[in-house]
Amino acid sequence: MKRLLICLLAACCAAPAGAQDWKDALKSAASNVVDKATGGKATEALMVGDWQYKAPGVKLESDNALADVGASAFTGQLETRLEKLYTLAGIREGACKFSFASDKTFSATFGSRTFNGTYEFTGESHDVTLHFETTSKFDLGTLTGKAYLSGADLQLLFPATRLLKMVDALGQKLAAFNATAATVSSLAGKFDDLYLGFEFTKQ
Repeated sequence: MKRLLICLLAACCAAPAGAQDWKDALKSAASNVVDKATGGKATEALMVGDWQYKAPGVKLESDNALADVGASAFTGQLETRLEKLYTLAGIREGACKFSFASDKTFSATFGSRTFNGTYEFTGESHDVTLHFETTSKFDLGTLTGKAYLSGADLQLLFPATRLLKMVDALGQKLAAFNATAATVSSLAGKFDDLYLGFEFTKQ
């Protein structure tokens, strides 16, 4: 059964580009089924490699929040603000990437700054912990959050307060950055169990 599911996921990845909409939906569904069947081991194995930043990631963990009719509009607004904040901190397409190795080391590039460290992943809960090495200018510390695969994309998501603290450390401290950071922080404070982060596509 597991072998059949893995073959299904591989077939989805090889589908013609003309069927992009249904291909993406099928890949996402197949990857979720395979991941559940393997207790999260599929995510742990497939996240190894190089990932290019694609867009901000926003997830509301609370079921009540997800049922709120305003939740969708809220997440869209927050993603827009978050993208602006990320850009001011050097996090944008073509200038941000993560690389995960099978020996549980990783590197992260934000603009001209590259950080190294080690990571831990717990399959069934999808918990991921990033231990950043301290540099002469930055001490990003440890980030604990969630890692999810959806088709060919990877989401790294962290509790909103902790993620914003890291972005603040990377920020240029310009007036525009401070104003945008304040707006994002205010929006993030409207919901409990809010996770923010990044969406990546594999190189």
